Amino acid sequence: MSYKIEPGFVTRICDFIKDHSKACFVVSLIFIAILAPGLRHFQEKYDVRIWFRETDPLIKTLNSFERQFGNDESVVVVLHAPEGVFSPSPSTALREITEEMWKIPEVIRVESLSNYNYSYAIEDEIIVEPFFPEIGEELTAKYLLERREIALKHKVMPNYLISEDGKAAMIFARLIPTLDDSPDYEVIVGKTKELVERYRDRKDIKLHIIGEAAVNDAFRSVANADAAIFLPSLFALIIIFLLFTFRSFVAMLFPLGVTVISLVTTFGTAFYMGHTYNNILSILPAILIAISIADSVHILVTYFNFRGGGMGQKDAAYYALHKNLIPTFLTSVSTMIGFFSLTMTELVPVRQLGILAGIGCFYAWLTTIFFMCPMLFWIPFNVPKHFQSLTGKSEDGVHPKAVLLVEFLDRHKGKMLIFMALFTVVSLGLATKININSNPYEYFNARQDIRKANDFVKEVFGGNTGPEFIIDSGKEEGIKDPAFLRKVEAFKNKVDALTYVNKTVDIIDIIKDMNKNLYGGKESEYRLPDTQEQVAEELFLYSMGLPQGMDLNNRMTLKKDKMRMSVLWSIYDTRGWLKHIDELEKMGREMGLNIEATGKFYLFQRMMDYVVLTFVKSITMAMLLVALLMILIFKSFKIGLISLVPNVLPLVLGGAIMVIGKVDLNIGSALVFSVCLGIAVDDTIHFLSNYYRLKKEGMPEKDIMGTIFTYTGSALVVTTVILASGFGIYYFGDFVPNENFGMLCALVLTGALLIDMFFLPALLMWLAERRVKRL
Repeated sequence: MSYKIEPGFVTRICDFIKDHSKACFVVSLIFIAILAPGLRHFQEKYDVRIWFRETDPLIKTLNSFERQFGNDESVVVVLHAPEGVFSPSPSTALREITEEMWKIPEVIRVESLSNYNYSYAIEDEIIVEPFFPEIGEELTAKYLLERREIALKHKVMPNYLISEDGKAAMIFARLIPTLDDSPDYEVIVGKTKELVERYRDRKDIKLHIIGEAAVNDAFRSVANADAAIFLPSLFALIIIFLLFTFRSFVAMLFPLGVTVISLVTTFGTAFYMGHTYNNILSILPAILIAISIADSVHILVTYFNFRGGGMGQKDAAYYALHKNLIPTFLTSVSTMIGFFSLTMTELVPVRQLGILAGIGCFYAWLTTIFFMCPMLFWIPFNVPKHFQSLTGKSEDGVHPKAVLLVEFLDRHKGKMLIFMALFTVVSLGLATKININSNPYEYFNARQDIRKANDFVKEVFGGNTGPEFIIDSGKEEGIKDPAFLRKVEAFKNKVDALTYVNKTVDIIDIIKDMNKNLYGGKESEYRLPDTQEQVAEELFLYSMGLPQGMDLNNRMTLKKDKMRMSVLWSIYDTRGWLKHIDELEKMGREMGLNIEATGKFYLFQRMMDYVVLTFVKSITMAMLLVALLMILIFKSFKIGLISLVPNVLPLVLGGAIMVIGKVDLNIGSALVFSVCLGIAVDDTIHFLSNYYRLKKEGMPEKDIMGTIFTYTGSALVVTTVILASGFGIYYFGDFVPNENFGMLCALVLTGALLIDMFFLPALLMWLAERRVKRL
């Protein structure tokens, strides 16, 4: 294989690395030593706040809500008793668990059937007391039968604290507000699991754990569990591929060392910068491993090709470095563009991922050029036999199989282009049908306990999540105004009548229940009072009988100017959430209410607005910058645009795969397109840079293609196999967005390789033939 060295900037850099190889190696070690200690600052967070800027209006509304009403997050224990909750043994367990939940760290309030503040009248006396007596008093079968009848006919308890069939109950442990930090979900859920574990051997009950705290902790545990399994597996897979490719243990250590260094320095930088580890950053190791391998493999394959052609060690190292310095730099820049395009988003973890992946890509290139390449000059290698026999089999060192492939593409280039045109049209038609949606509980596969628990609650209760509404009366003591309350009641009645709503929880039912009790329990008096004084009196009487920690401050503000309405519904998907929230807010305003939705789960659903913007902005920015880069590289507007074709087609293919596989566009799948565009363009740059270099040297068209397939194609195949494997391994994980991300990246990158190896050569040969005909 011939390769011409011309004086210039590249030659000066290569000369410097060759002449100062050990100095470059030492400087690289110092660079690593500076950044590696950043790993000591490791922190992780998984709550919804990490996704938004502090200045985001949604966060401001949530902060205002929590200052006035407290945290809407909870850890929920669901007790399922097939024989019925109101049997003595399950009821006793319910009462015990309710009491023990107060001891869970960061829990400020516990609500269950056991301690529900049940109000009733005996003659002229109004009594407010827990629905079950204190621990120590016996729960007789007769007493529980009476309680069952009351509970299932109550206005509030069914589908909230007790299922309609009386066989399941929920215990809500509300968390303290944390405006400046996030709760320690790991400790909270861990202690709850310890409590639940005490009842594991009970045959009469089964306990589940759900709630926002459980979901956030599941994000952490699943991400860490996947990482613990897949990162070692990924490294093992890469070692196998490298050993198979190079047949050399020492050669295998080079790309592996580059990968480890890139991981350490990138995460060291991340934690120095104050970033925290989260679910989105959990895919960063796979990204870094994949992109770190690429440059080092290209250089090593070229090095062994030169060695197999008869060059000595130092000459082969020099020529391999010289040949790949600019292509690897340009591919690193193009990959960085793909990642940095993610900084256009408002979602903080996605922006962090883009920044860190871009930095990691640059670190990987620096490590490859200034850490690995210097060692090629002074660490001896045995040349694998398959590299020794690569040349000499055919004229000009072109592999016979490469010649056959070129002949095939040349004969069928027209058909190939027609096929790709039709394929693109069909894929584009499918891609336009991508469904934009998300269901947080479906982020976990069916094997996960959190998914099983939610499926059970969805089946028995119809769901236990929903938005929080802040309803502002506009003045102090305004929520006591009967006119205001009647508007809220009318709104509440309309909401309760909706088929997808299980329950609304607010002070309306409390006031109406107290009014009924003031009239001796007459059902006809279950209504709102006529005067503000009566409302104030009834709220006061109710509050007087409440135990410590169970007041109404979580339902109304201290100034009594705003009230809170919690809606529990059976909707989990984002499209449904946002559609119905907008409808409810509109309905409330039309009824004269100043109403605003908020809550942690609501914020999570609102992220989809940003996901769509992320998708549009990042793809647009990445395509524009990559097109500009290609135009600058090849100094041709036409060639720059042509080079985009084989990189856009895999993205269209990815969109079609999403539709066929019924994968929604969400936070995981939206990242695929920016990431893959940045990575897929690498193969195109390697292919085209060699193509135009050889063309400039006057080599015939078919010889150019044969040479590229022989000396560049093998590196492209190896790196794509490693990339696809690196991402694809996440398909076997437990966190569904990462599964989809890994699967789609693997398929899109494989498609990109096939397009670069078949469509791009066919296109170039067809264009060359047209130029010859015009001449």
